[in-house]
Amino acid sequence: MKGLKKVVRAVLLSLNILLLLVFVATSYAVPQLQPGKFWPLSLLGLGFPFLLLLVLAFVVFWILFYFKYAFLGIVAIAVCWPFVHVLFAFHPFSEKNDLDFKDEPVKVMSYNVHYFKNFDSTDAANALLRNKIIDFIAREQPDILCLQEFYTSENPNDFDNKAYLSKKLKLHYRYFSSDHNYKNNHSGVILYSRYPIVQAGKLKLLKDNDKEIAIYGDIKKGEDTLRVFTAHLQSIYLDNEDMQQIENIKKQKDKDLRATKKITRKLRTAFKKRGIQANIFAQKIKESPYPVLICGDFNDPPTSYTYFKIKDGLKDAFLEKGFGIGRTFSEISPTLRIDYIFADPAFKVLDFKIPHKSYSDHFPIVSRMMMEK
Repeated sequence: MKGLKKVVRAVLLSLNILLLLVFVATSYAVPQLQPGKFWPLSLLGLGFPFLLLLVLAFVVFWILFYFKYAFLGIVAIAVCWPFVHVLFAFHPFSEKNDLDFKDEPVKVMSYNVHYFKNFDSTDAANALLRNKIIDFIAREQPDILCLQEFYTSENPNDFDNKAYLSKKLKLHYRYFSSDHNYKNNHSGVILYSRYPIVQAGKLKLLKDNDKEIAIYGDIKKGEDTLRVFTAHLQSIYLDNEDMQQIENIKKQKDKDLRATKKITRKLRTAFKKRGIQANIFAQKIKESPYPVLICGDFNDPPTSYTYFKIKDGLKDAFLEKGFGIGRTFSEISPTLRIDYIFADPAFKVLDFKIPHKSYSDHFPIVSRMMMEK
């Protein structure tokens, strides 16, 4: 019996060491290595929360049965803390007042509204959904609003959302990318502001005719000027068939390797393109002559090259004042935080929240912040 215990312990210890090697390698390689050079590494970044859970499970096991081996996982987590800590925020309470500031706080909202539609619904149902989304945003009263997958139309039997939101929300300054135009229908990303936008422009993030384009607007608030960026980075473009296939894989019902290969191809393409976009976007942010705010759907988790490249030197509003794991995408996995508000170090983040509204496949994110003296 003792011999069997030794064998089991040796096998478990070997598995634990192998897991920790993968864990540490992922932590240090993902932020540094562009996905185009070795895209499977991005898959490990995507699955990093589950690697962390396995590491923690081993720590608990060793504490209960072979205490002296528990330090292996504890040391690995400590060594990888810069990568681990982006997964969680521990601020259950936010500041209400702070006197050491120049001005009133700015309320910022970022929201992928999924074109104000559910593509499986009727026109009447989508009209109601649109009204719910807009009414929700109106109740939040943001000063700066960044919307991705925004849709507007000039057709008389459709909705001029661009103008309607300005009037409804009293956000009279706006800049729209208008990336995709077909028969007077337009979609893209849009920036609304309660304060004057003195200059704005598009940032092309890929050389080919990519669907994702970032925009910026220089906003004048009192004596200060800040540059706000918003972007919708490369999507995986999973269709209903892909989503069903993912559910089958999760339930171990996958029988068709061809469908799995199709999803893998889409992931590979998205990882590579987002790596290129992240490089260009990060450079444009660094070139800003003003303090910056970045809002957007990056389609990548915080354990990704995209996140670390763009966030470099900036504050993540969720980590500053959020709580929990910060899930912003309602499908596939409970760990997917892919929507962000980043702020220049000149800002102090006062609060952060994720209203869990099921109007879109994304949840909105909202933060108040102020420029420090």
